[in-house]
Amino acid sequence: MADVQKYDPAIHHRRSIRLRGHDYSGRGIYFVTILAKDRRRLFGTVVNGRMALSAAGQTAARCWQEIPAHFPNVSLDAWVVMPDHIHGILVIREDGHGGTLPGTDRPCGTARTIGSMVRGFKIGVTKALGESPWHRNYHEMIIRDERSLESVRAYIHNNPAQWDVLRFGEPRFFAGKRALLELPMTAYLASRAGGQGDGIAGQDVSGDGGKGGKGGRGEKSFALTGDALTTGDGESRPQCVMSGFLSPMEREVLDVCLAEEIPAVQVLARGLPQWFPAPVRRAMDAGRFLAITPFEASVKRFSAERAAWCNQYVLHLAQRIVIGQLTPDGMLACLLADLQDSKPVHVLLKKEGKS
Repeated sequence: MADVQKYDPAIHHRRSIRLRGHDYSGRGIYFVTILAKDRRRLFGTVVNGRMALSAAGQTAARCWQEIPAHFPNVSLDAWVVMPDHIHGILVIREDGHGGTLPGTDRPCGTARTIGSMVRGFKIGVTKALGESPWHRNYHEMIIRDERSLESVRAYIHNNPAQWDVLRFGEPRFFAGKRALLELPMTAYLASRAGGQGDGIAGQDVSGDGGKGGKGGRGEKSFALTGDALTTGDGESRPQCVMSGFLSPMEREVLDVCLAEEIPAVQVLARGLPQWFPAPVRRAMDAGRFLAITPFEASVKRFSAERAAWCNQYVLHLAQRIVIGQLTPDGMLACLLADLQDSKPVHVLLKKEGKS
């Protein structure tokens, strides 16, 4: 069976808990997210996928660009000021100590760490605005390789467009029972641990002809059942599961939903297909399955950008969130860094030796 664990930021890197033993003043590349207090949209508005900065947003942008002037050991990579948060990649090129507060000549502590840079940036913006706009602390993620760096760069670059679609655009194309969208949603997401696919729900990934998780990959790896998708906090099994069903683990959950007649909504990272596999068609006929997408039918294959939007929309719409697998440096970790604290997030853990 699958254990359920509360989302632990020290393990899953959602919050700004530092990695034990890591030298944050040493060379490295860091993805930093800084939130406005209460997620107030102080820094501007997204218009047609582009940020229109307010005066406060212009101040934040200026202070961010000034960071290297006060911390000579750091350079800026991709960054963006969003309405209620800031994303940026900081590159520490060499070990160092000292630094000054942005907008001042006053020293900022003794170490040129990521923490001191963020603290100096926040103080500079606060001084310019006359009051602090900031949520306490910040989120950080260590970028360990070129692939992760490119993924984060793309996420930052696409953030305004994704914000615009998420808040002002809704899926336009539907197949199945639309009334399912009125049910309380449990999101199920898992990082992709390998393998590809075209993102069509109900493909035979279970090894049993698409008839469900029994004897298939879902049971071999997690012995997933509908009850296993509960969070252990007194909640019953989900009334409706929402996912892109893109990664192998997400498809295992789809097998469970189809086998145990749990309603499911798939948010497609491509256009609606001309046909659905038989298990999905049966679920649609029974009013237990809905596929939705904002993309035209001509969009045949998923992309990383569309997959990120898909997961972001799922996180936005769901009341509860269950994570099956999380790659710390992956796109899903980036999306969770943006998640509002009010939503409960739980992680399914595998019991070794179980089958």
